[in-house]
Amino acid sequence: MSDTPPPSMPAMPPLMEPARARDIGRLYQALADQFEAANATSQAARELQKAQWWLTYSITLTQTKDS
Repeated sequence: MSDTPPPSMPAMPPLMEPARARDIGRLYQALADQFEAANATSQAARELQKAQWWLTYSITLTQTKDS
């Protein structure tokens, strides 16, 4: 079994503040919107997937207690 993530998933980032992960997700969302406006739908879908991942990561970080 390989330790590398599937191509659609970003490499696991270091722990960070949830707000920072949220902001990254919002930036990917804005980028997806720009690709959509340019009729680049496959790129928009890819960036939207990244946005969702980062926003989910942000929520996970808020629910993770410090050790």
